[in-house]
Amino acid sequence: MIAPLARTPAEANLYMDIKACPSCGGNGFSGTSVVMLQDGEVYERHTGTCQECGSPREFVFRMPRDPELRLGAADFGGPEPSELLDPGEWMTVADVATGRDGGPSKSDLAFAAAAVEEALKFVPADADDIPPHAFHSLIGREAYQRMPARYSRGRLSAIAAALREQAAAPYRTPPDLP
Repeated sequence: MIAPLARTPAEANLYMDIKACPSCGGNGFSGTSVVMLQDGEVYERHTGTCQECGSPREFVFRMPRDPELRLGAADFGGPEPSELLDPGEWMTVADVATGRDGGPSKSDLAFAAAAVEEALKFVPADADDIPPHAFHSLIGREAYQRMPARYSRGRLSAIAAALREQAAAPYRTPPDLP
């Protein structure tokens, strides 16, 4: 069995939430999961239905061998890039989190910062930009084509830092309006 690595439950859940249903194109998934061991690898199989049309869906992920790595990881995963979402998908997730009606909450901002930091992991150590071949999904390729300059180490680092700063800033009560 070959399955992509889900570094943390948060990453697997996000992937299942945003992966479009092949039947209706909708997003959202609800179901149950079971852990399996095969050929010395740990897998997690999720079965359930599309939240929009009710069609059956299934996701299978390879899990880290060390449960402490899986459960103790901050945000979405370790230092390696995601096998589930490409950098354009991570930036789309960040955009959605910060574009909520009524403005983003502090948790939305922290979530968006974590997503941007995931995109940043795709910049090779010896490069300044994410290579175009890292964008393997339709959403990711479209995001890259709209704004390729956004995917530089400097730009992503600045966006993540600004989001973390906003998330950590003290809450200010809005002034009374006349």
